[in-house]
Amino acid sequence: MSFWSGKRVLITGATGFIGGALARRLADAGAHVTGLGRNLAAATHLREASVMLRQADLLDAAAMHDAVAGQDVLFHVAAWLSRRHGQESEAYRLNVTATLELVRMARNAGISRFIHVSSVATYGPPRDGSISEQQPLSTTQRDIYGRTKAIGETEARRLAQEINLPLTVVRPGMVYGPRARAWTVNMLTLVQKRTPVILGRGDGYACPVYIDNLLDGMLLAGSQTAAAGNAFNFCDPPITWRQFFTYYGDMCGRRPVSLPLFLAKPIIRYVRPGGITPDLLAFYTAKAIYPTTKAEQLLGYRPRVSIAEGMRRAEQWLRQQGYLPPT
Repeated sequence: MSFWSGKRVLITGATGFIGGALARRLADAGAHVTGLGRNLAAATHLREASVMLRQADLLDAAAMHDAVAGQDVLFHVAAWLSRRHGQESEAYRLNVTATLELVRMARNAGISRFIHVSSVATYGPPRDGSISEQQPLSTTQRDIYGRTKAIGETEARRLAQEINLPLTVVRPGMVYGPRARAWTVNMLTLVQKRTPVILGRGDGYACPVYIDNLLDGMLLAGSQTAAAGNAFNFCDPPITWRQFFTYYGDMCGRRPVSLPLFLAKPIIRYVRPGGITPDLLAFYTAKAIYPTTKAEQLLGYRPRVSIAEGMRRAEQWLRQQGYLPPT
């Protein structure tokens, strides 16, 4: 019998990409899943998977208190993601204040495990080399998302330890695959529009993780006793940005456009096209690796889906949805 069979599981951000995929996986595993979100109209596929949906805003204390009551496990996936969701004050309220309040609610409700979805962005602008879970988080970085996620995670772990709540953190990289907008639909669109996507030689490392590989890790994080109190990176083996974008170029029959670094640096410094900042330039040029050694050793994690297979599945979905012509 599955560990998750009969478990009452609450997922914040269930109407989003990661939260929705997690809800479906847990429902398939026999869990009684309640998914929270603000736009339930976008999640009819979850109802078909026997996921109970509840409309709730992270900042609505009464609604969140009611939702947490009676649950066994809580996956906190919802977060402020970008400026289209408000300014920095909103980012702090969602990624820090609301997260800490949810930790308190979970402890008062008797939640047995709290899994907090963070990000490798919490480490700050990447540098060459291996970045393990022991790397201090960058709570003063310029990027609003990375900074508030780092503060929220740091404070949530401190509070959970203080009030004796078993909390586990997962730090995914660039999550791609079917239904992914940021790292699948948007990446294809950039290549189709001939937007320069390869800076310099494109030999910096991307840090993709296929959605099913991440879900495998998240379920281990929620079920393995050894996970409590720990944080785990979840990234697939690194590939270069040129390789990453070439997959999308091959899908649409277009060669990804490059921009030499000697042109990219002054343009980014003074114009910042598409919101690209000097810190983001480091993200595209550094040869940073986020190893999953800790998850492999403590949880028995192994990525099942290769980058080639993950991109094949992503392409199949993109064609089904009309982003690419049918074959």
